[in-house]
Amino acid sequence: MSTIHDVAEKAGVSIKTVSRVLNDASSVSEKTRKRIEHAMQALDFAPSAAARMLRGRPTDLVAVIADQLTTTPDSSEIIKGIQSVCEDLGKMLIIGETGGQAHVASRLVADMRTRRVEAIIFATTFHRPVTVTDTLGQTPAVLANCFEAASRFAEVIPDDEGGGYAAAETVLRAGHRKIAFLQLIEGMVATRLRLQGFRRAMQDHGVRPNDAWLVHGATPGVEDEFAQLRTTIDGLFADAERPTAILCGNDKMAIRVIFLLQRRGLRVPEDVSVVGFDDFRLLSEASDPGLTTVTLPYREIGALAARRALAKDLEPGIVRVPCRAVLRGTVAAPSGGKAGQR
Repeated sequence: MSTIHDVAEKAGVSIKTVSRVLNDASSVSEKTRKRIEHAMQALDFAPSAAARMLRGRPTDLVAVIADQLTTTPDSSEIIKGIQSVCEDLGKMLIIGETGGQAHVASRLVADMRTRRVEAIIFATTFHRPVTVTDTLGQTPAVLANCFEAASRFAEVIPDDEGGGYAAAETVLRAGHRKIAFLQLIEGMVATRLRLQGFRRAMQDHGVRPNDAWLVHGATPGVEDEFAQLRTTIDGLFADAERPTAILCGNDKMAIRVIFLLQRRGLRVPEDVSVVGFDDFRLLSEASDPGLTTVTLPYREIGALAARRALAKDLEPGIVRVPCRAVLRGTVAAPSGGKAGQR
């Protein structure tokens, strides 16, 4: 890698003169400036980011510190959102993975600050609380898809409660009143918020939910988190009083539910309507019929977090990004078929 010494030697000038050119000093003649610039091009020389910062110029570096975000197919959209903003603004993105370990996160923050990054975005694979090192606040920082109890930072998170409301309202507007909700793992922030949104939508439509149909559809800590779904579906359809619509905690669960319903001889959506969550398009668009679902706006979260991080007036505060219903083919009006009457 070429250095400023190499440039000075090739251009036949002093290191101080090269430094003046790098700082746009007007005291260097046009002829000398061109000779130095030609030498830089010939040597493929680029000044370091740290040197640029010392000269009062931005480094054009933005850091993302994440917990396995780049290897998680659906939530990796957060990175794509951040990258799109960096490309628009001429910034370069640096990514560090913590593997979920706090000491690694602290080391990465220190490393990124050494590199004089302009901003740090701390991102997680799912909506959850985090504890971050105090040194994060010494650089413009935004939390993406996560939040801190102390609320010291700007935070961009999904509106999971609004998403739960949107999922319920999708089938309520179609005429359903017998609605089951197969939720995510107990204890997750998204699980709690989506249930709140579901209950609010049911209340707004004057419908009392059947609490026996509000169950957890995923099992934590096992290889197949949906292994118990067959038993769950069997329980929902064991009695004459059966749901005509099923809301699912995510699209993966919804696809498994559709398969299990079809094994029982039930048609989707003619007998039972199904709604997913995430709009993970590898599933939602590939299924037949296409899966009606609710967006988990990862790309929007990433893009908004990047724009906030690079804004001149960055202030602490929460921004909730809407989770909207995407209508496809798995929701229809309830019928008098096998799933039962309204």
